[in-house]
Amino acid sequence: MTIPNAPAPTAENASRLPAEEARILSELATNPNETDSYFAVSKRSSLLPNLDSASWRDSNVCVCRWYKSWQKYVDEPLGGGGAAAAPRPGPIDNSDIIETDGRSLAVKEKNYLLVNQQVWKTLVEWYNGGPPVPRTFIILLLSHARDDDVTFIRLPKQASIRELYQKVCARTGVSQEKARIRDYYNMSKGQLLDPLSNKSLEESGLLMNRDILLEVEERGLAGLVNLGNTCYMNSAIQCLAHTPPIHEYFLRDHTHQGELARAFGELLKELWSSGTNAVAPGVFKTKVDKAAPEFIGHYQHDSHELLLALLTDLHQESDIVNVFQGQCKSSLVCPVCGETANTYEPFTSLSLPLPSTPTWSISLLSCLDEYLAEEPLGPDNMWLCPECKEQRQANKKLDLWKLPEILVFQLKRFKTSKYFVKKIDTFVDFPVDELDLSKYVDKGESCLYELYAVSNHDGGIGLGHYTAYAKMIDDDNEWYCYDDSLVSPVHESEIVSSAAYLLFYRKGVGSDMDLS
Repeated sequence: MTIPNAPAPTAENASRLPAEEARILSELATNPNETDSYFAVSKRSSLLPNLDSASWRDSNVCVCRWYKSWQKYVDEPLGGGGAAAAPRPGPIDNSDIIETDGRSLAVKEKNYLLVNQQVWKTLVEWYNGGPPVPRTFIILLLSHARDDDVTFIRLPKQASIRELYQKVCARTGVSQEKARIRDYYNMSKGQLLDPLSNKSLEESGLLMNRDILLEVEERGLAGLVNLGNTCYMNSAIQCLAHTPPIHEYFLRDHTHQGELARAFGELLKELWSSGTNAVAPGVFKTKVDKAAPEFIGHYQHDSHELLLALLTDLHQESDIVNVFQGQCKSSLVCPVCGETANTYEPFTSLSLPLPSTPTWSISLLSCLDEYLAEEPLGPDNMWLCPECKEQRQANKKLDLWKLPEILVFQLKRFKTSKYFVKKIDTFVDFPVDELDLSKYVDKGESCLYELYAVSNHDGGIGLGHYTAYAKMIDDDNEWYCYDDSLVSPVHESEIVSSAAYLLFYRKGVGSDMDLS
């Protein structure tokens, strides 16, 4: 291949300083009015430093080994006094990046980078050479749905929508499973682009400097609007919404029979819709008021009371709430003859007592021990022993008999007396990753649980506020704080606090929970 000779030095070329050439090319490379035509040049060395800089708009890149000599020339021109002084280079030579079959030229992929049309034209005017290898590209302006950043994406016109997804995900670090890209012409949400489509950008109407929008599928990260003192309801709903068997059941396309179940299913679908920031649970609230009139109005209530009411009413309309159902064995022991009578009591949560005297810290298991401890019945609650045939002040003992798939603990922070309600702010240390209840069951099966949600109560009586922590199980496995409409990440170290009120645990893999 014949490369044209270098032009004879003209008066203009001779008088142009190397630094001036560098300035001119830099300005041309950042010209915002540049067309979408680019020229391939061998990438044996760098044209400009910091090519990832936003100032280069991702459209001006390296040039050939020839350019290495030009770079030396503008950095250390001959006569400049430097040890590495270099002369003005000869003609541009692109022969190392092309192949020819005698009829056409083919660019060797991955052996070239690009300069825009004006830079190429200027270099040829100054130095001749070639041959030109034009490449036509599109620059798309990528906005992210959750921030104001704009990223410049450069692809060939004939690149497919599938390749656009690959490029965008590689640049942003978003997995292709969660990425959704839309046409964003005039900053208005347009057509959702199919990540599997082989249609070209040009065929899809994506032209030069077209805006596109990246949405990340963040299901389960929607807040709930406070309708007026409904933070107690929002906290309980978020804990239920992140209970795996509950949301899996209600997100399936079932036709729920009861009004409350249908409203709850619709609410969960909204909460788990991609791109939703906050949901107003007004319709659901009206169904709660109808099913449980004690919650009518906009007064502050207890998240545990609401949870129990919801589970009770949903149980009448769906069997899925059986995942909360456990059993305790209640034993009455005669203090005289030792006769024992057993009964089995169902539960949907275990309400654990907290010490009423000031205590800095206790553990969850110590609270459970206190709940299960043997204690005598009161004198006004005597038991007729079937063996003695006498009224006895029997001892009552509770044991865990059947543990549910979902185990909820209430930490009894509110102590009610005849004249006042007092809140107990004792710090309860509870396990996050592994709660082992094996020692509490007769048969010694593995009974491991992991925490996935917490209903919190901050503040005092009447002026308190409910929030929730929930773990995105089977997604990023990270914890989030749900404070009515606001949702934000939270570090696992913050989950255990003196505000914890309801603890939601799910059985671990390999645990056998049916102990009956």
